Amino acid sequence: MKRSTLASLISLAGASFVLLGGGPALAATSSFIVDLNKAFDDSYSGVKGTMNFVFGDAGDSNANTYTLDLTLKNTSSAPIDSSSLTGFGFDTPTGVTSFSYNRNGTKFYQATKSPFTIGPATSPFTFCAFTDNNTDNGTDCGSGSAKDGLANGESATVKYTFNFAGASPGVSDVSTAFFNLFNSVVISPPNGDLADKTSVVLAARFQAINSKTLGINDGSDMITGKPRDKPDDGPGDAVPGPLPVLGAAAAFVQSRRLRRRLASARSAQSKLG
Repeated sequence: MKRSTLASLISLAGASFVLLGGGPALAATSSFIVDLNKAFDDSYSGVKGTMNFVFGDAGDSNANTYTLDLTLKNTSSAPIDSSSLTGFGFDTPTGVTSFSYNRNGTKFYQATKSPFTIGPATSPFTFCAFTDNNTDNGTDCGSGSAKDGLANGESATVKYTFNFAGASPGVSDVSTAFFNLFNSVVISPPNGDLADKTSVVLAARFQAINSKTLGINDGSDMITGKPRDKPDDGPGDAVPGPLPVLGAAAAFVQSRRLRRRLASARSAQSKLG
């Protein structure tokens, strides 16, 4: 038998096993980024940051348990000479329960003294954390410690697990629920730098803000923002899903035929030397 024929059979055999895998299943992660660049007080200093929300399935026996990896970054740059991101807070959608926090080695300690609000925001948050030297973690939503915060260009990741009510919603459903909540922040005017403080559902606190150009010396600010884009499924997270029973059976029969033909081809090739 010709080598080209043998190669074709091997290719077909591989295709049969791909066929058995079926189509892609639901994504394992879903994420979106919130750009922090809107003030909700009287003025805006120009500090900036991002909050990258990455949601996943906890993989335990409870189908309604999910994970959140939140990466905070201080993206401030010129004319801001220096600054420190010292705290953050956010609300959670209806249906979220058992919200558990892991500071993941960072110095962002969970606040335990309610109400959890930052500055002039009128609605309490579900969660907030600040850099603080309190060993009992008994912080409130205060200013935080500038020396322990994130300087310009620095980032840190904290982690959460939580339950989400519903008939086993997918990770993308959970991500979309958070996205819709954060996207409800009202910017007025739409292209301006100020947000309506009554609509703020997430915020970050900055300390030690300095800018020679703007004449800011050891200033502070509280900013909010909106999601940059709709949630995206993580690349490479699709996994093979099962075929319908009839499709799987047909593929199995085809694969057995191919294996027999492949064995015969190899035997013939061996005799040819």
